Amino acid sequence: MRKNRKKHVHHKKLFAYVTNFGEDTISMIDTKNDKVTSTIPAGSQPDGITISPLVKHAYVSNTENNSVSVIDLSRHKVVNEIPVGEGPVGLAATPDERKVYVANFGGTTVSIIDVCKETVKHIEVGDNPFDVAFSPDGRKAYVAVTISNFIAVIDTKKESVIDRIPITNGEFPRDLAVTPDGKKLYVANRGRGEPSTVSVIDLKENVVTNAVNVGIRPNGVAVTPDGKKVYITNISSDDVTVVNVWDDSIITTIPVGDGPTDVCITPDRKKAYVTNYNAGTVSVICIKNDIVMTTITTGKQTSDCAIGPSCYPF
Repeated sequence: MRKNRKKHVHHKKLFAYVTNFGEDTISMIDTKNDKVTSTIPAGSQPDGITISPLVKHAYVSNTENNSVSVIDLSRHKVVNEIPVGEGPVGLAATPDERKVYVANFGGTTVSIIDVCKETVKHIEVGDNPFDVAFSPDGRKAYVAVTISNFIAVIDTKKESVIDRIPITNGEFPRDLAVTPDGKKLYVANRGRGEPSTVSVIDLKENVVTNAVNVGIRPNGVAVTPDGKKVYITNISSDDVTVVNVWDDSIITTIPVGDGPTDVCITPDRKKAYVTNYNAGTVSVICIKNDIVMTTITTGKQTSDCAIGPSCYPF
């Protein structure tokens, strides 16, 4: 019997795109050889980044001027700037790549950008939303609403809030990530002291079921594509906590650079890229044995990362 051939074309190189908040640029890292191949000019104080391969664009939140820059990945330049809410930070493309949800940390809304029409809609979610993640089927969006201390659940079809999950074992939720099976949500709680916690939410019941004590001021969260491990960056302890999804136990803690803010993982689950804000570097972790393979110099205040194809002719 013939196996179904996957439609994905594998000749495209994969890149880690990282935002350099302090110098208004994006560094492109070739994930094959871990070298910066290009620096793309971005908007003012670029923070969050996400990619929609559907339209071959990267979307970057500019915290200073309340907008999202649209970067054409086939030309390496900003082709549009879309006004959103106040102080946009985290943003994410829906699984079908047709919309981009933007958490406006300076206000109370999430902006929804239609990537084809380039129109924007705003939804009230609560005080100071920081980050967005989606269920694997794309039907729900989860928003970490920092000061309100809950996770807002958005029905993506109705584009309205249908539930709020209180964070009962931590304070100030920041980044968050859903497991590939859609059963669990991991939320980094910035907190006040140490150790800070990561809340584990059961998405069937929409309740917090566990708390993992991690490093100081956890921020970035990413789950491996096989759903086995979670990587959490701890800004003030300069390390990454690796958690076992099976039982929420800590596998190991990996020292990285100064002020790690975000982490993204390659689709082949071989490498994790960690942005070190204070150092202006990216630490590359080998997922198999959880050690730092190399450190890449990027730019001033490297903040956020996303992995996607290059549409640029190399």
